[in-house]
Amino acid sequence: MNDPGPIPDPDAERYQEHWQPVLDAAARRLFARVVALAPTARRVLDLGAGTGALTRLARHHWPQASVIALDASAAMLAVAQRRQAALARAAAGPIEWLVRDAASTGIEARSVDAVLSSFVLQLVPDRVAVLREMERVLQPDGVFGFVTWIAEELHLPPDDEFDEAVYELELDDPDSVFREPKLGDYESIEQARHELAEAGFADIDVRDDRLSYTWSPDGYLHFKASFDERELLDSLSAADRERLLARVRQRWEALPASAFTLRAPLVSAVARLGRGSPRHSAGG
Repeated sequence: MNDPGPIPDPDAERYQEHWQPVLDAAARRLFARVVALAPTARRVLDLGAGTGALTRLARHHWPQASVIALDASAAMLAVAQRRQAALARAAAGPIEWLVRDAASTGIEARSVDAVLSSFVLQLVPDRVAVLREMERVLQPDGVFGFVTWIAEELHLPPDDEFDEAVYELELDDPDSVFREPKLGDYESIEQARHELAEAGFADIDVRDDRLSYTWSPDGYLHFKASFDERELLDSLSAADRERLLARVRQRWEALPASAFTLRAPLVSAVARLGRGSPRHSAGG
């Protein structure tokens, strides 16, 4: 019987339920690009594994490989570990769960065949240091692939209407930005290509990608109440909560279905190491 692993916390579970589905399609497209360059692999690193979407894909595609799921959050890895335990097969290779910093993984130099990273590089304090760490751990012919955000402030029309309902009912002072650009967001695909080259990668293929995800109005209201605006909703009395949700529904009735589609620019990159010019020695 598989060990279900540690009990995940509610915030990590909410991320898995409400936000991971938004990112899944882009992560799968990245995975397909990496697999095309590395159809076989003995050791795979999911960098910033979160709740384990890429870890599960890696285990399915490379069933005998050793997979490392690394994340700075033990809570996120707990979700990934429990979900994987429910899927694990006896013949599968091992998964190593590491709570580590992405810029200092402690993984042996030149020991990994493929690195996958989905929506992580915007979160790290020093992205260049992370890229150099990936150059260090990869085999000379290894593949590194990542997808992350292009800097852009995102919000949807229903967010504006939600905020207007909050103002109208005098409940709080809301923030209408769906997602604020982070310091680690790329400004352009050219910036991503340059940083990979500076870190010692070659055969660099950086592309524009696009996130697109559509909610139904009821689905988006559930997303707002249970994830995006959960703190606000939880702070209200039961009566004020119902007043707000009813007013939001009313304001949303005038919106077209297209208003509930999130579209965002992304950068998707795959690269190998430069031949004969690794920045770090095999000894680390």
